[in-house]
Amino acid sequence: MSAVDTKHPDWIDRQEEWAMMRATARGEKAVKEAGEDYLPKPSGFRVQEDGGRAMYAAYQKRAQFSEIVAPTIRGMIGVIHRTEAQITMPKAMEGLWERATTDGMSLEAFHRRITGELLLMGRYALLADAASAGSDLPWLAGYTTEALINWSPERDLFVLDESGLKRDGFQWSQKQAYRVLRLEDGRYSVDTYTGTERDEAEAQPTVRGGGALTEIPFVVIGSKDLSVSPDEPPLIGVARAALAMYRLDADYRHQLYMSGQETLVIINGDAPSAVGAGVVLTLKASKDDHMPDAKYVGPTGTGIDAHRVAIQDERANAAAAGARLFDSEKKSAESGDALRIRYAAQTATLTSIALASAQGLEKSLRHIAVMIGARPDEVIVKPNLSFVDATLSPQDAASLVKLWQDGAVSYQTLYENLQRGEIASAERDHEAELILIDKEDIGSDPVQAGLLSAPQ
Repeated sequence: MSAVDTKHPDWIDRQEEWAMMRATARGEKAVKEAGEDYLPKPSGFRVQEDGGRAMYAAYQKRAQFSEIVAPTIRGMIGVIHRTEAQITMPKAMEGLWERATTDGMSLEAFHRRITGELLLMGRYALLADAASAGSDLPWLAGYTTEALINWSPERDLFVLDESGLKRDGFQWSQKQAYRVLRLEDGRYSVDTYTGTERDEAEAQPTVRGGGALTEIPFVVIGSKDLSVSPDEPPLIGVARAALAMYRLDADYRHQLYMSGQETLVIINGDAPSAVGAGVVLTLKASKDDHMPDAKYVGPTGTGIDAHRVAIQDERANAAAAGARLFDSEKKSAESGDALRIRYAAQTATLTSIALASAQGLEKSLRHIAVMIGARPDEVIVKPNLSFVDATLSPQDAASLVKLWQDGAVSYQTLYENLQRGEIASAERDHEAELILIDKEDIGSDPVQAGLLSAPQ
């Protein structure tokens, strides 16, 4: 029987990619700590007495890692969450707006974290867990790609690595711990492990009122869908280009350093005891009348320009790899079959990531609704899919109102368009807006009420 810390074959297959994404996102410190994993030692260094350790340390220290992965992710999070997702929930779940996690993170902030992890790693997982202290609502726990170490295709088993630093008083130490989520005989149960030894107590979470949970309230989110199979990280091309630039930069700066370190050569003469400013060198003819000569020699640096061009090319590759995520527009010249084939083969886009992030959050919130006895179908998460400024002009807004007044569209359709146009609030649905309208007693015509300009 295998141990609880056994890794799924797909986890092992993706491990190096995930480590690379984490390191490049964290930046230069993490990349350089990885040493030769990302910057091989030149073979010429190895002939030194110390195996080239000192020369490699200087070579690595001179190199500069381009911090492009983390800023790219932050920028894309800003694009996807340019406007807040439209989230509706039962009234009993409204406390999650301000506190969705045990560490007090708001629902919107947690949604941004989900999106960020999907952009970086291509995978994130959510667990609807028991109520936190001081609240009767279950809370959402996020698990990184690396933490989900094993799973079954049937979704009846998930193994979570919860190892990490644990505090005991003022002291911190590394502790090994695991959580196993199972669905057996139609009932959800949780086992915990300290180290690789199973704790005796088994938890069987229930819905409010004591009924059994018949589904594991755990959602695995990919960059394109909610599949349990891990996707390739969407920005892996940017990370690879950043590392390629790092290696080129190391060679480039090494050449610059070497080309500036000229060596004094004495021909047919004795070497001076000192060189440099303030030192006078006297060269005398040898006994056989061979005239001495002195000169500085150094590398020609002929490869420096080629390295500079290569670095610029890799920077362009990084930009192109990031830009591919914006490629979600239909090409007008493509047939339907060609379009389906192209989308089946391409990596994730911002649209697919935004949709997957919202779908994963929606499914997790519906698990909470089930746990508290609310209606899960009342939970709806609509992501922002307009990644450019979509603000409606007063004229466009008035035209939409006119369509509603003429009976061409429903009020719900009108309101949803006003939300997309960033006029109506993203935090209220059309029914809540109608209640506010009734309270303010402004009638059913926003134009007459002075809230919108009449079309010109």
